[in-house]
Formats: sequence, C-alpha cells, structure tokens
Amino acid sequence: MKKNTMTAGEVRRFLQAERIEALDTRDPIAIRLAHGRWSVLEPTIRDRPDDAIVDLNVATVGVKLAAEALGYTPQQVRKLIREHRLAAQKKGDQWQIPLKALL
Repeated sequence: MKKNTMTAGEVRRFLQAERIEALDTRDPIAIRLAHGRWSVLEPTIRDRPDDAIVDLNVATVGVKLAAEALGYTPQQVRKLIREHRLAAQKKGDQWQIPLKALL
C-alpha cells in the first residue's frame, strides 16, 4: 500500500475485497489471514463515516493485534520490528504499528 491516507470507506472496501478474493481461492490460510486482518483493522475505523480521512501512519495497533492481522505470533512481530522489517514506534513501553504497515 503506497498511499499515506485513505478514506474509511476505501479501507473497508480494500479489506472486504481481500476477504472476497480469499474466499474465491478457497485457500484456508488466505481465508484465515483475510479474516484476521478484517477483525483487527475494521474496529479501528468502525466509528468513522465512509468519507472520513484515515492517516495510515497515525492510526496504529499494538503488537498483539498486528500479529493477528499478519498471521504471526507477537514474538515474531517484535523480531520483525527489531530487524527494522516492520515499521513501528515505541510509545511508553508498548510498540505501535501503523495501519500502513499492515495493509
């Protein structure tokens, strides 16, 4: 995903299209991952109207939710962060991963 901002409606449509594509492939792993991403990312924009702008670098999730969205364990996500392979910022003692890194 190259864009830094999307409307909430665009994010919803992107995630829904990913779910439909996964179902069409009938690949259980793709279905599980698409569902995981939807269940993690949709609540971050649930209360926003479709035309609301979402800054994908500002909207973040924690390590546990990022792991669920990516199909990894929290330990694997922390390793990706340490290796600078996954964008994240530390806020207090918690890592925050921007939505842009998950889309």
